[in-house]
Amino acid sequence: MPLIIGLMVAASILAIAAKRVRIPYNVALVVGGLLISVGGILPGVPPLNPEVVFLVCLPLLLFEGGITADVNNVRANLVPIATLATLGMVLAIAGTGTALHFALSLAWGPALLLGAMLSVTDTVSILYAFRRAPVPQRLAGIMQGESLFNDGTALVAYAAIAGVVTAGGEASLSPGALGMKVVLATAGGLALGLALALVAGFVIRHIQDPLAEIMVTTALAFAAFVVGEQLHLSGAIAAVTAGLSVGITLRRHVSPQSQVAIHSFWEYAAFGVNTFLFLSVGLTTKPQTLVQYLPQTLLAVASLLLGRAVAIYVPFLLLRWLRPSEAVPLRWQHVFILGNIKGALSIALALGLPATAPSRELLVAIAFGVTFLSLVGQGLMLTGLFKWLGLTEEDPVALAVSEQQARLIAGRAARQELETLHDQGLIPRAAYEHLRSSYQVDIASAERELRRLSEQHLTQGARIVLTTRRRLIDAERTALLAARRGGLIPESTAEAQLARLDERMLELEHIMSGAPVKEAGSGRKAS
Repeated sequence: MPLIIGLMVAASILAIAAKRVRIPYNVALVVGGLLISVGGILPGVPPLNPEVVFLVCLPLLLFEGGITADVNNVRANLVPIATLATLGMVLAIAGTGTALHFALSLAWGPALLLGAMLSVTDTVSILYAFRRAPVPQRLAGIMQGESLFNDGTALVAYAAIAGVVTAGGEASLSPGALGMKVVLATAGGLALGLALALVAGFVIRHIQDPLAEIMVTTALAFAAFVVGEQLHLSGAIAAVTAGLSVGITLRRHVSPQSQVAIHSFWEYAAFGVNTFLFLSVGLTTKPQTLVQYLPQTLLAVASLLLGRAVAIYVPFLLLRWLRPSEAVPLRWQHVFILGNIKGALSIALALGLPATAPSRELLVAIAFGVTFLSLVGQGLMLTGLFKWLGLTEEDPVALAVSEQQARLIAGRAARQELETLHDQGLIPRAAYEHLRSSYQVDIASAERELRRLSEQHLTQGARIVLTTRRRLIDAERTALLAARRGGLIPESTAEAQLARLDERMLELEHIMSGAPVKEAGSGRKAS
């Protein structure tokens, strides 16, 4: 128990520090975990357990990615996403494995096995980068969709290759057979996830209880993954598909109060799991191993970039020839390569290798090294890469509004402090009037400029109003919760008012995201 408390405190401190210095929190957790391990601050930390990653962490992360995903964006970009998650993944494993075979003099089996382990992408790092640097919506949609689905195909390929290599049958490795297994497992996972989601959706529509609905979604996440793996299908694809499907049910048929509760639960679950995984990567990475295998790790990074380039440029070239409407600009394609960040799943796959696997020590060391360098190096440079390629969409009107808002906030804070000093008799009357007049001019100027920008740019003005409304709803919620806790209003009255606030909040979220707003009464009433 003291160890768990220590890890939670360390994670909280590192997350706060990351926000203060404006670096991705996953990078801070990985580096902080390494420093904690080297300094011996928390002795007795157990190594990362592959079974915990596969059976607990992975289902939760994949399902959360599906249930919170923008379904319309995924549907609109389904062709490139499916192409990258199937053909692209096979090309990535083949290309990376071939490069590793020649660069590290590995046998074909271990080389392809390492290629499969390094083909999975860390979705969290990509999502964080998109939040910090807004990029074109289609680029974000394709990258997020591919990062969700490529884990499924990579795991199928990993299992197939590992089964052949550990059995000593490398000669039976066939690209055609591997591709067929990936396609069949993917299709089966899609069907299974959809079927289980339909059952769960039927149950959710008839429960009318947010806590029970959360329990159903949690059971669905684990059931989709475990059943898929037991049937030798893609449990990862099943979990993502189940999340996407039940997310549609929630938005169409579940009360706003339940939607808020379910999404809050899954947001916290994903944050907790990712915090554990990133911290574990740092804690279990040994600096001496990184230094010892640094040459091989650097060659593996180069091989990985080469294999990823094949997996991106070739499918997108085919799309340009066969489906010109689905073509992707070349500079977007560079982001798919340089933004292909590795995560804890690669390490879990390496640690899950049987002891009899050939070259196991080397594969594990390289997986740790590549993951560490990828999370730290690529994680830090991804936002800058977006800007360097000219993909960030800076709104000059929004920048002008934020500048005037900053002037207004600073001016009013100074004026309030000036009033306090004057009331306490700490400043002469003449000085007070002179300074107050000066700040009044600055405040009035900022207010006029904000009003002018809002009138000339109606979209920006509407966005300010919507943002303000969202903050006011939060204030209403806080007041209602305080009144309920203090016994000032009955429980039933508080629940009814909170449900109305949830409905208004969801409507604002739909408007701000550009999604159509559900008509009143189209869902069932709040419980």
